[in-house]
Amino acid sequence: MSKTVRLLAVACMLLFALSCTLIVVEDKDENGENECQKQRAKPYKHGKTDIYADDVGDFLNVDLKEIKKQAYEAYQAEEYEKSAELYLKLLRYDVKAGDSMYNLACCYGLLGKARHASEFIEKSFDSGFRNVEWMKNDPDFKKVKDTDVFKDVIARLEEKAKEKEEGKGDTFYISASAEFRYRIKFPEGYDESKSYPLLVGLHGYGSDPESFVGLYERFDNPQFIYAVPQAPYPYMRGNEQGYSWSAPVPDEDPASERSKLESEEYVAKLVKHLQSEYKVGDTYLLGFSQGCGMTYTIGIKNHELFKGLVCFGGWFSEDWLVKKAGIDLKKMNDLRIFIAHGSKDEMVKFEEGTKARDILKKLGYDVKFYEFDGAHAVPKEALLEVQKWMSQ
Repeated sequence: MSKTVRLLAVACMLLFALSCTLIVVEDKDENGENECQKQRAKPYKHGKTDIYADDVGDFLNVDLKEIKKQAYEAYQAEEYEKSAELYLKLLRYDVKAGDSMYNLACCYGLLGKARHASEFIEKSFDSGFRNVEWMKNDPDFKKVKDTDVFKDVIARLEEKAKEKEEGKGDTFYISASAEFRYRIKFPEGYDESKSYPLLVGLHGYGSDPESFVGLYERFDNPQFIYAVPQAPYPYMRGNEQGYSWSAPVPDEDPASERSKLESEEYVAKLVKHLQSEYKVGDTYLLGFSQGCGMTYTIGIKNHELFKGLVCFGGWFSEDWLVKKAGIDLKKMNDLRIFIAHGSKDEMVKFEEGTKARDILKKLGYDVKFYEFDGAHAVPKEALLEVQKWMSQ
């Protein structure tokens, strides 16, 4: 650059600085602000987001639990497109919610959309939903499981799961005592000097006491105590914590049987504790899905503790009671049993409910069977029937 050009550049810069100075001194508006000050005061915008807008934080007020509830209800009602839309809405607020991604994949599976189901099942794995064996056998993917794209993603996820386990050593389990929490609800106007029936609820696989205690609100002015224990074995559902009543090991592993027996003993111990802690009348045990299977076995083994059993969407393990535990089922038939099962249940087939009914009736149990038009759920109308049954 020549000396002349450099001088011209310096002169231009001086002129520009002078013009700004003149604006500051002379070009002020009615509020005493000059144009340079106005420019500095303008809201900063990145893309289309105004970070100074009055409603800038409104998205934080969105009730994600309500959206999740609506998504699950739509799924249960077989409105899979609506459910998928709601799960997509949830994921816009939490892109790492592996459980919502998996549920979204299930919706696409039920709609027969193999590519979308495969895409979101892989994303759910990457976000922490790692149970590939469950994915392979989930009936929600029945329409897509034989497609090349779905088989490819399952094979890829099995390899990923194997890689994540490499170098971590072998896993073993040992029995040990521990403290477990439970949630409890009391009737409105609860009087500790009066006796109340007790209902103990066992949640399903992957759920928790906070979710299952919500059933209390579906009853009509319940006049009983409701307690929900936490299952002993935690595992992650994406970025959420869920619990199981048995250790996460293959059935042939000795730890599997031990863990189930210990869970049975734990629930029986809790029931005895509640019966001594509060003024309790008739006691009922209610379970859903995996918790339903536990309800049959715990209730029959400890029949002297209960007036009746309430069994939603589960299975009856006759072999477990007869061959493993050596129980004479006919000697325990003083129990009343309420079985409820959705006619459209794909998770635990409707036939499992009718099979349990037939076996128990034949053994002399007092069984009421309630079929509802729905899937794998605990609907309000069924709980109201339970409430009538308990009062009889």
